[in-house]
Amino acid sequence: MRDVLFDPGSPASGAARPDVTMVVFTDYQCGICKRTDGAIYRRLAEDGRLRVIWKDWPIRGPLSEHAARVALAAARQGRYDEIHAALMAARGTLTPERVDAIAVEAGCDPARLAEDLADPASGIDAQIGRHQLQAFGLGLQGTPAYLVGPYLIQGGLDDDALRRAVDRARRAGPPR
Repeated sequence: MRDVLFDPGSPASGAARPDVTMVVFTDYQCGICKRTDGAIYRRLAEDGRLRVIWKDWPIRGPLSEHAARVALAAARQGRYDEIHAALMAARGTLTPERVDAIAVEAGCDPARLAEDLADPASGIDAQIGRHQLQAFGLGLQGTPAYLVGPYLIQGGLDDDALRRAVDRARRAGPPR
């Protein structure tokens, strides 16, 4: 569990000192992930005590892997939230060219993005590998999956279900 919560390469959004942490395992080609993503950002906007740790887990093939690699490269430019939201909002098939264009539209420096994607020292592939191992360690079957406080939830969440999950985790208190 510690590896999931304290993996320094995993992008995070929300409170710096949260009372609830939610870990989101997602794939940019997962339709349910795309439908749930808005609820996550709305919850973050409404709840100043919530932190979300993003785990890009590209399980739907090479296009998903390219999108995850680009998103993690964008994180090195401080643009993860922007590209994540743009990729989740994108309708239709994601091609490598479309993902790259979305990254530039989201404010990424294309030259730096290309460098980070090509450089093994950037750690992007290792990060994806850690996300995969963390997902398997939790026994996840696929995306989306959420660890909300101590509670594991698999499948989509709407605004109400997400609010209830965060409230339940808050009542449970910090890990012991």
